[in-house]
Amino acid sequence: MNNAPTYWVACSGGVDSIVLLHLMLETKNKNEVGILHCNFHLREHSSNEDELFVRKLARELNVPIRVQDFDTKQYAKSHRLNTQLAARELRYNWFDQIIREEQAVVLLGHHYDDQLETFFLQLRRGGRVKGLSGMPEYRAGYLRPLLKHTKEELISLAQQHDWKWREDVTNASNDYTRNWYRNEVLPCLQSEGFPIHELVPLMHSFQSVLCFLKSIKIPDSILIEDWKSYPVWIQQHILSEQGLGEYAVDEIVRLTKSEKGKFIGNDHAKAWNEGDALVFVKESSQAVEYKLAISKHPTGTIKLNPSDLFLDTSKVKLPLTIRKWQAGDYFQPLGMKGLKSVGKFLRDRKVPAHQKEQVRILLDSENHILGVFGFGVDEKYRLNNSTKELFRVRLIKMLTKIV
Repeated sequence: MNNAPTYWVACSGGVDSIVLLHLMLETKNKNEVGILHCNFHLREHSSNEDELFVRKLARELNVPIRVQDFDTKQYAKSHRLNTQLAARELRYNWFDQIIREEQAVVLLGHHYDDQLETFFLQLRRGGRVKGLSGMPEYRAGYLRPLLKHTKEELISLAQQHDWKWREDVTNASNDYTRNWYRNEVLPCLQSEGFPIHELVPLMHSFQSVLCFLKSIKIPDSILIEDWKSYPVWIQQHILSEQGLGEYAVDEIVRLTKSEKGKFIGNDHAKAWNEGDALVFVKESSQAVEYKLAISKHPTGTIKLNPSDLFLDTSKVKLPLTIRKWQAGDYFQPLGMKGLKSVGKFLRDRKVPAHQKEQVRILLDSENHILGVFGFGVDEKYRLNNSTKELFRVRLIKMLTKIV
């Protein structure tokens, strides 16, 4: 967008973002700074009053402002999230779009106290390295300049300069877990002499560990014996990077003890037990569909290849169809005298379990299996010296975007 600010301050109207906005205007030209405000409509009239306050401030400071209205409750319901997670997802989706489309920087008013609260929240959820490292000062277009400053310091600075702000009345409520840590747990720990401020250097150490982990290429296949030798924090990191962050390490332990061919996963990724190894497979954002391309040729006029199926036309009953193989499918592999199940055939060929899902079979009009794509035709339909014409059957893979 032409003439758009380089720096957008996410401003709720609270003291943190108000101080951040004023400090930015003291260090940058006004035409470089703008305001982003989210109205989540969660606090009855207060949400609209916050918006009016921020709009008025933008006029007084003569800086551009963008306001986004969200139907947070409906979004939470349709995505099965609590309202806090829904608001967070909506907010960052909007910010991500601005960063991506305008190459802008979004500034967030998180401070020292927020960092401490984040540590305990993540510790409560299982304490993975990424979570325990807290919020970075800069990452992927987001800048948090106030992380070294306490809430008390920000309030003092705002009072010194008579910078007005609005108090969020819900901050005093312990209905939200973060507020409970802020209002009850942390003050209690401090009163008991717990060295709470030593946690921030610890979080910086976790950030260094996270940077180290990010520098390591995560393999898609790991020997189970190697997996067992990894520290739990490396195992957790691998799961997160493979799109399986919601799974606990214990669930992977159970998977390694299950029979070969079992898997766990979600819509985006799966972890497979391949006997001696764990194989991680990212699911495509595109759906895979297949169609057939069938052509007829005189014998000897076309070069054979292992990908397509070549059938004697005199033995084939049209039309031909395809489907995924399933338990109970039998055919006669080339060179064999009897029938064999497709599952056992693939197992004997040592086809990994995660690849078996992609195997397709060819059928005639009477649902007889004519062949297995990638592995050859049924013995009964093979070409021989008396074959005059052949069908070349190609499997065409088509990708369609998943909506």
